[in-house]
Amino acid sequence: MWKIISLGISILVRIYWYQIRKKPKSVREKLWAKIGQEFRETLFELEGLLIKVGQFLSIRSDLLPGSFVKQLEDLVDHVPPSSWEEIKDVLQKEWEGKIEDKLESIHPTAIASASIGEVYKGYLKDGTCVAIKVQRPAIRSIIQTDFRSLSIIIWIAHHFAPVPKQFVNFKMLFFELKQVIKRELDFHLEMEAALHFRTRFNKFNRLIIPRVFPDLCTSRVLVMEWVEGRKITDVDFLVQSRINREELSVRLLQLFIPQWLEAGIFHADPHAGNVLVKEDGSIVLLDYGMVGEISKKDAANFQDLLQAFLLKNYTLAVKVLMDLGFIHPDANTKKIEMILKEALSIDMALYKEMDLFSVKKELNDLIRSLPIQVPTRFIFFRQILYHDRGNATYD
Repeated sequence: MWKIISLGISILVRIYWYQIRKKPKSVREKLWAKIGQEFRETLFELEGLLIKVGQFLSIRSDLLPGSFVKQLEDLVDHVPPSSWEEIKDVLQKEWEGKIEDKLESIHPTAIASASIGEVYKGYLKDGTCVAIKVQRPAIRSIIQTDFRSLSIIIWIAHHFAPVPKQFVNFKMLFFELKQVIKRELDFHLEMEAALHFRTRFNKFNRLIIPRVFPDLCTSRVLVMEWVEGRKITDVDFLVQSRINREELSVRLLQLFIPQWLEAGIFHADPHAGNVLVKEDGSIVLLDYGMVGEISKKDAANFQDLLQAFLLKNYTLAVKVLMDLGFIHPDANTKKIEMILKEALSIDMALYKEMDLFSVKKELNDLIRSLPIQVPTRFIFFRQILYHDRGNATYD
């Protein structure tokens, strides 16, 4: 707790010092890069919740300096696995009996180890090969301590950070973070998401969503069918297997676009490790711990927002953005209308000549010029665009 709080105070003091001395922007960017590096090193030292915090902050480039966020990009879990005896104890407590009563066998070495869960390979009594995701033994108590530490830092930042309150709502940021972590701590929710996607896409051509075994699933254990595949960005494999990459790209779009445009939940973490391909070109979609949700009201609001932009009705646009939770209630709406009008009066044809990263930068610059804080459920879209650009590089 002390390491977390002392790092937070140290960051705050340095930011104030650089502002008081009126350092140029280039120097401040170097400071934020150094802070990001220190933060990253602390994440890996303390593990637990902090790695998830880093992953969460890495998609908040609408709020945080680019040089800081850059240090957190491609952040992955590097957590040593727990001892087999600890994992065995979790399984037997959750299953209320011996492992041998549920499984034919299980390999005691973790296939993957992350900050919240570890994955093991095993076999059911009928010979079915399964992936067994087990929550780390002490993660809940660690997360309680980390949240207490973060709540102190958030309180300090809210009252003393040199940032206009209408631009960053620290309390909301903390609440969103807690919601994200809370969901990932309940494996029942991941199981329900997997079942939902299996039902929703049961007629999708050559898509494999692993079966779930509800009788073996608990809030701390998730058991799913083991499915082999190669990363969809493995160009050599695609060429060797003679997979039509253009046709594969079309099926990927058909799989993901409806998730983003229709009311309901969507897969919010489709990076190359979670989107695999088999030799016959079948797509394998894994990991349903991180999902976003578009409500019917959100979908209707997005339609109204599009209409407002097309009709250049910026008063309506601001109202819809407030309804969606993008704009703080006490913000100066007239000023926002003027900024939107100026920003959106440019020739949209120019955007066609820009790549996705350039468009993302333009959007980030626009967002930073407004008293906007993008709700987490919509921030996931940026993460999806980033991952899918990577997934598309093979084409």
